[in-house]
Amino acid sequence: MSKHEKIPSPCIDVCEDIGKRCLACGRTKKEKKAWKKADGREEKLELLRDCLEATKEIGTRELWMREYRKRCMKKGAPCPLDELMADAET
Repeated sequence: MSKHEKIPSPCIDVCEDIGKRCLACGRTKKEKKAWKKADGREEKLELLRDCLEATKEIGTRELWMREYRKRCMKKGAPCPLDELMADAET
């Protein structure tokens, strides 16, 4: 995977669990492990879709999206959220 194909982890370094989910990215421990084992772009995009849904449910979606975009910029990678949001609109 080239640098522009790499998808940064959904983690935004604000790890604080509420119940069984991270307050920031909305992932469970099982989902965090799945990211590390994910094989390829499509699998990671699906896991990011799960983050979008989970953060919407717990009310941290805007915070997570803003911080995740910053993380992507810092890593010099295109933000996959743009692709996911465009897909959701169609």
